[in-house]
Amino acid sequence: MAEDDNHARFLRKNQSLAKAYDISKKDKFKEKLVKGEIKPELVACYRCKKVRPCLKFSIMETGRAEGAVSVSNEYVPLCEECAPKKKKDPNELNAKQVKALLRGARRGTL
Repeated sequence: MAEDDNHARFLRKNQSLAKAYDISKKDKFKEKLVKGEIKPELVACYRCKKVRPCLKFSIMETGRAEGAVSVSNEYVPLCEECAPKKKKDPNELNAKQVKALLRGARRGTL
């Protein structure tokens, strides 16, 4: 019986934390200038500690205390050098692929 009570309590706690995370995520980026554009602020970078124009990025941190592990998502300012790199677009062709396509077009194999 005690396990059912604990399960229900943790389930309610996790659901409320997820809802709070979603609400805070939506509120963080309301400071947009133009649709899709965010203004960089002149603040100290979270990683390199240099004062530069920075954008806010979400990072996940873990911590341990007395046998319990906590995970937190935070929005921290990161400069252009420390910011996570964008993944390549799978539809984007590199120079080698473009040359191969042009060669095939010249030969008429396309």
